[in-house]
Amino acid sequence: MILDVAAGFPGSMHDSRVLRNSSLYRRIANNELLLGPTVRVGRREIRPVLLGDSAYPLSTWLLKPYHEGTNDPEEINFNKELSRARVSVECAFGILKGRWRILQKRLDSDIAFTNQIIIACCVLHNFCIEAGDLWDDDDDDGNDDDFPLRDGNADGADLRDFLKDYLWNL
Repeated sequence: MILDVAAGFPGSMHDSRVLRNSSLYRRIANNELLLGPTVRVGRREIRPVLLGDSAYPLSTWLLKPYHEGTNDPEEINFNKELSRARVSVECAFGILKGRWRILQKRLDSDIAFTNQIIIACCVLHNFCIEAGDLWDDDDDDGNDDDFPLRDGNADGADLRDFLKDYLWNL
């Protein structure tokens, strides 16, 4: 299921910048989302988090992998598990694009209509899932942007380190 859509940003805009300018970001920053349910992991209560790739900023609500060149076996293990968890997100985009092939090509429409097309495809995608119409297609989203973004959240680093240690000791 697609739970939030941010349409209307230029395709050349990096994903992390789209996130920063989205209503999703504002709602999380205003403590309206990702409040629960919590899960006890070891000695900590963990709230829901988003999973991002290395270009996203680390925070308590958005986890990203450790640096790609790490030699620490625990960090490598954490990165592998985080990557496995993110596969479902990539699959969801592949299903969306496979189901609605119009999303695989350039949309030469007025921007407002283009936004409506994208949102309609996402809504219809959810309707199909609710109706049990499953899709099996392995397209990726072709996103290979490279926009650097600073990390600045020690609490996010603490959460990531805690989960890395927990996974390592399972």
